[in-house]
Amino acid sequence: MEMALRPKNLLIIGGGPCGLITLRNCLHHGTFTKVQLVERRDDIGGVWYQNHASNYRSRWSTPAYPGLIGNVIPEFLSFSEHPFPAPPREHQPFPTLAETNTYLKEFAHPFIENGHIRLSFEVTGVEEVEGGGWTVRMKDWNKGDLVLEETWDAVVITTVWFDNSHFPDVPGLRELQQQQHNKVQHAINWTGPDDDHKEKCVLVIGNANSANEMAAQLAPVAQTPIYRSTRQISVFPSLPDTRIQDIGPISRYTTTNNDKITVHVQDGTAIENIDIVLFGTGYYPHVPYLRVLRPDPDPQTHARTLVPLTSRTTVPTRIPSLHNQILYAYNPTLAFIGAPTSFIPFTLADLTSTWLSLAWSGLIQIPPTPKARLVYEQSRLRTLAEQRSESDNPSNLINFHFLGRYEMEYARGLREDVVRANEGLDRVLARWDDEQDERRFAMYATKMESLFVSAGVERLMPIDDNAT
Repeated sequence: MEMALRPKNLLIIGGGPCGLITLRNCLHHGTFTKVQLVERRDDIGGVWYQNHASNYRSRWSTPAYPGLIGNVIPEFLSFSEHPFPAPPREHQPFPTLAETNTYLKEFAHPFIENGHIRLSFEVTGVEEVEGGGWTVRMKDWNKGDLVLEETWDAVVITTVWFDNSHFPDVPGLRELQQQQHNKVQHAINWTGPDDDHKEKCVLVIGNANSANEMAAQLAPVAQTPIYRSTRQISVFPSLPDTRIQDIGPISRYTTTNNDKITVHVQDGTAIENIDIVLFGTGYYPHVPYLRVLRPDPDPQTHARTLVPLTSRTTVPTRIPSLHNQILYAYNPTLAFIGAPTSFIPFTLADLTSTWLSLAWSGLIQIPPTPKARLVYEQSRLRTLAEQRSESDNPSNLINFHFLGRYEMEYARGLREDVVRANEGLDRVLARWDDEQDERRFAMYATKMESLFVSAGVERLMPIDDNAT
């Protein structure tokens, strides 16, 4: 026997792409009495927010920076039934920060107008209520940080990743952050090279998009070479640049009397007189404001006390106890959209939030017990362990929430559930078929070509269509 869920009043936390498409899909496909979204900033956008100066409310960093050009073509930035306009540029099909922000603002406009979105509401606490429901505390920055408390049947959290900068656990780094915090920086605060980087010796850590782009932007400004530390060969598009010198993983950081940094590389070499270490090492999933009831009562008091669900120390790194990477297994009126990471996150969030809207409307059945709802997590953990055992130096991309080669299977399963519940959505949602995957895969060659065109140079080498 399976279980049907029918919460009536639900709150969505976060006004980025995941939150916005969840709001739209719950309103259009669900059977709810009340659906609202709260966003802590003064405008929507999330990662794609364009920062506006303000002297009366909190400020939050975002990985987006002025001049950013994305890595995803419009097809995969388009929410269902709301196509993304093609950029008006030849040989550069990838939208900019401004264009993506404009798309999201236009998408969100009617929901702001009709009161489904509240801006400048910062959620500071979400707590599970014994007997059902969730208590949500938030600050209304429109009224000078007025604290509110509300109760909701169900909560969707979309603020999973991008507040939580990940730094690798390397000896000496924590001491360096404490003693010279201005010399240790992360991509979350990157706004482009400035006077602080001029003629400075910079080490960039990482080889994904953020690290590659920061190194490329620093090359004309900072002292050369720009050092870039990588654990593996990069699979992300970037132009070859003689001003960037790749080195191996860092084993230790030390400082000298002149406040310079020495980095010790795993191959035994040391590089001295580093001024700034800039990390493009990603993020970890964590929702610090969330508390859930302990699944099992305390053996002494027999009470179910409130405890954090997420932690930086969870191993393997993940939001634990999720059915289908969406529903909290012990209380499926808590959901996460945006937990699985994808190269096409808008498209995946559209699918997962559609699935959620139908599941919470009783149209998609879910397993009836926490034990049954934990089967997905247990299977995924076994698969992850097998993947990581295949290499002595497994990539950080092999993690619980990055599905990689299993993403298509995962998405197809959710899509089948959706279409069984509502046949009309078969014509609406992305197909998640082999043809779509080929177009997604071709983005890498297209991105590489666009980088060469933007740089005004001919390709120095053929693009390997088998690279990912």
